[in-house]
Amino acid sequence: MTSDKNTSKWFMVLSLAFLLLASSSVISGASSPSVFYWDINMELDDVNNYEGVKLIEFYLPTCPSCIDELIILEQIDTNYNLTIFMLDVYKQTTNQRLIDYKINQSLSDDWIIGYSASETNSLFDLYSVPTLVVLDDLGRVVSFIEGQASYSFLETKILDAISHNTDNYNTEYNEDPSNQMTAIFIIVGVGITAVVAYFLIKTLVKR
Repeated sequence: MTSDKNTSKWFMVLSLAFLLLASSSVISGASSPSVFYWDINMELDDVNNYEGVKLIEFYLPTCPSCIDELIILEQIDTNYNLTIFMLDVYKQTTNQRLIDYKINQSLSDDWIIGYSASETNSLFDLYSVPTLVVLDDLGRVVSFIEGQASYSFLETKILDAISHNTDNYNTEYNEDPSNQMTAIFIIVGVGITAVVAYFLIKTLVKR
């Protein structure tokens, strides 16, 4: 009898442990993709380590359109509380090109400048510059823009990010909500099954 009771207790403990593990997996699965870059100190970092709305310009120093876009970014930076990243898509062995670009273009000290990592170039399939990406405070991709963007267009996307207007989000790079719901239903199903099994075992033990 004691052995049966211990078995039912262990079954319940293992079931609860499974549910916790599955729940944490769903939460982590819902997280946004990492956007890795090499900062000006040549250290690997993730854009999503920063809080709030984030705006990334992928550029090359020799790209005239990238330089022209800086005026728009400065206006956005003045009017909205966000973090701007300037990521050179062609990584060098030293940070000298980053330093030169920051000085030559008089970039704000508040802006983060670096080289985009190869994983990031692959993630966004970067083949043209400038390319701009807007991320909300949860790191979800709001907008992916190839070529120059107007102030009004960028402002619209920034407001979408601030208000979490997910109807206007770019769904290509974000977790499919239907997959999240499926995982939740599976967890709930497993939980119900565990409870039912527990009471069945408890009933058998009493007999």
